[in-house]
Amino acid sequence: MLLPLGLVFIGLLGWLASTYLMGDEAITPIAALDAPDFHSILIDPQDPDHILFGSHTGIQESHDGGVTWEDGALRNVDAMQLTVSLDDPETIYVTGHDVFQVSRDGGQTWRPQVHDLPDADIHGFTQDLDNSQRLYAFANGTFASEDGGATWRSLPDQPTGSGMLAAGRDVLYSASGPSLLSSRDRGMTWQTLSTLPSGQVISLAVSRSDPLTLYAGTPNGIAKSTDGGVTWTALGPQGVPVVAVTVSSTDSGQMLFVSNEGAIYRTDDGGETWRS
Repeated sequence: MLLPLGLVFIGLLGWLASTYLMGDEAITPIAALDAPDFHSILIDPQDPDHILFGSHTGIQESHDGGVTWEDGALRNVDAMQLTVSLDDPETIYVTGHDVFQVSRDGGQTWRPQVHDLPDADIHGFTQDLDNSQRLYAFANGTFASEDGGATWRSLPDQPTGSGMLAAGRDVLYSASGPSLLSSRDRGMTWQTLSTLPSGQVISLAVSRSDPLTLYAGTPNGIAKSTDGGVTWTALGPQGVPVVAVTVSSTDSGQMLFVSNEGAIYRTDDGGETWRS
């Protein structure tokens, strides 16, 4: 059967050789993304089978849980970060190199977000779990907004590291190498929370349904925390860099991650078993 025009069919035959062990279980990816690079991934809080993926060429979308992909409505932009908040699931932000756009209809249409950030090269971006108007961005410094991204203020205590940001409930996270930093006063002060034994924190996702559950992408697979980032368990696969990770807003066990080669892996039970 011929696929509709624009549909990016993801075959698995070429990826059967990309089998890794997670514990005693051998897993293969559910898909391989067709993109020049791999930046961000997001599960739609209103539909767990609707998944968005961002790269330098824009957004791709899946409507079957990550198995097949097609071009999304936003193309030819650098979609480094994708975020959504539970209290306004129709509003999705995308940020990147000179990119700050917002969709008010779940990703069907997009428009530029008017803002007063001093630099539009936005490498890190996240939303408060309970307040979609409270945003944090790293753009040559870390900034906070209380009005949905229109106006911003520089944080008085700048976290060290690459500018990766993630928000939990009453806590803001950042990463510096293998160390996870946390702030419990909306970025006013920062402390080192933990150091991941599996290596540098490349990507980070916090569960909306259970904010104590975190997943971190590292050079050696996925690490999981169930106590808010204090302690971590390495899930593997060993030696596979995880460049993007997302967890369902309604089910902390549903998680997808993307390897540095564009392979997508999915678990629906927090890493106990994996789809193939």
